[in-house]
Amino acid sequence: MQLDYRLLIDSDGSGRFERLCTLLAEVEQQGSLRRATERLQLSYRYAWGLIRKAEERIGAPLLISKVGGASGGGAELTTAAQDLLRRHRTLQKEVAAILGPGSGPEAGPDARPLLMASTIGPVEAGLVDALVTAYRAATGVWIRYVAAGTGQALAVARSGRADLVLVHAPALEEAFIAEGYGTERYPLAANRFLICGPASDPAGVAGAQSAAAALRRIAAAQAPFVSRGDQSGTHVKEMQLWVKAGVEPGGDWYEVWPLGGQGNAATLRHTAAVGAYTLIDSATFATVNPDGYAVLYEGDPLLANLFCLIPVNPERFPQANHAGADRFVAWATGPEGRALVAEFGVAAHGMPLFAAPATGAQKA
Repeated sequence: MQLDYRLLIDSDGSGRFERLCTLLAEVEQQGSLRRATERLQLSYRYAWGLIRKAEERIGAPLLISKVGGASGGGAELTTAAQDLLRRHRTLQKEVAAILGPGSGPEAGPDARPLLMASTIGPVEAGLVDALVTAYRAATGVWIRYVAAGTGQALAVARSGRADLVLVHAPALEEAFIAEGYGTERYPLAANRFLICGPASDPAGVAGAQSAAAALRRIAAAQAPFVSRGDQSGTHVKEMQLWVKAGVEPGGDWYEVWPLGGQGNAATLRHTAAVGAYTLIDSATFATVNPDGYAVLYEGDPLLANLFCLIPVNPERFPQANHAGADRFVAWATGPEGRALVAEFGVAAHGMPLFAAPATGAQKA
């Protein structure tokens, strides 16, 4: 059967096709999707979803699972995936030959796409795709991004593999800057954290006077609670709230979900399925909206959730595209970017999923 790989090429500037090819090439090298995602600093859920969507588009499998063996199993490329990679590599060589010197992987920062490591939430909600697509249309500049929890996104930047990050854990961000890896925090968007749980609310969270009091009620009732446990921005906020509550969570009622690194959407679906409480952001709740599950506490100022852009420090990473990162920050936090953020979600959900900063390119 002749496959039409053109169905995989994205025309919106999101870079999904390039990420798919990079992922397949890494699976080919590692012999495992799990190891490939670790090497590329991608969430396993995002990588698997990327492959599944591609398989659905072309109507053919791209990976074959291997079970057992000394390495405990893994994955290998199908004939279709091998053919796709061969064609992609050929195309890359042809493009480099057409464009001339300075267009390949060795090109300087201004000759390649801007590289961003982003926390998972805005990627899952679609905000990051909307921003990079609009920026591409306005400027002609491509932005490629990887999705990972805030802790992982900052680790990608620390390794010199990103020009800027989009994250939402102020304490981790300030440490990142203090250690000389980033320049400044620029607010891009905000929403709020919510304490959610079964609509029946067995711990009586809805009557709490503060977020800390709500968590104390959960702990006192030993009601099931699910934590991402992955040093993401959501997990960092959760742990801050337990400290505020004067509670050290643990025991049978407190589950650190092993797949929390897959993001808030996966965590929320799991939590709703097992009938537990959790901390989640408002955009994720609006997009997932699980049956029988409810927002039980919100409104505490401690539940504010601010997403910031941070360019990497050019003194630490001379190879970084610092000028390009600054230009994107100015656009994203300027009038065009703020308008996009403020309206994002209205068409699909009847309400904005994020709030935009009041003024452009202001340091947090």
